[in-house]
Amino acid sequence: MSQELDELRTKLVAAARKIYSLGLVTGTSGNLSARLPGSDEVLITPSGVDYEGMNLPDLVVVDLDGNVIEGRLKPSVDTMNHVGIYKVRPDVNGVIHTHSPYAAAFSTLHKEIPCLITEAAGYIGGPVRVMEYLPPATPELGYKVAQWLKNDRAILMPNHGVMAVGESIEKALHAAVSVEESAQVAFIALQLGEPVPVSESEVKRMNDFIHHRYGQR
Repeated sequence: MSQELDELRTKLVAAARKIYSLGLVTGTSGNLSARLPGSDEVLITPSGVDYEGMNLPDLVVVDLDGNVIEGRLKPSVDTMNHVGIYKVRPDVNGVIHTHSPYAAAFSTLHKEIPCLITEAAGYIGGPVRVMEYLPPATPELGYKVAQWLKNDRAILMPNHGVMAVGESIEKALHAAVSVEESAQVAFIALQLGEPVPVSESEVKRMNDFIHHRYGQR
């Protein structure tokens, strides 16, 4: 378990630096978490620590109620959002919260990001919906995020940003990147005219292909 947890720490820090390098977060905004499949312990990024300077010992271990089990730093202020998702989604082992600019722009309109490209259909599985507004860092937000997310891979938090999930931290990263790419494409397409969304049947086909048949299996 210790070796697996150390490997997960490495993956989580790598994902944190990746979302920073891609511009999905700036400064100390956003947060990430991961858990070993079947475990009730979650690794989460600390509150207010810069991603470029973040090291493996900075990560905090919490339980599914958000209680700190191990760590010298305070966990993310959005910890309850993460553990709320893990409680209701046993398939999820990675959660990423970003403030990526194009997706955040859609969140300020309280408007879902349409599914316009087949790659997004595959990775995300449809449009990215918008949940109801609740103030950030409030206890009830954790339950609400999980409730609104349902079985989706991402959701927009109004006037805030994105919550993306996956079976691993790598898949959550794929989802977070796909959301921002989808938002960029949608923004451009809407300037050009009336974009045509990917059909529901094609969304289902591509989603099944990407998550069950694509790559080296």
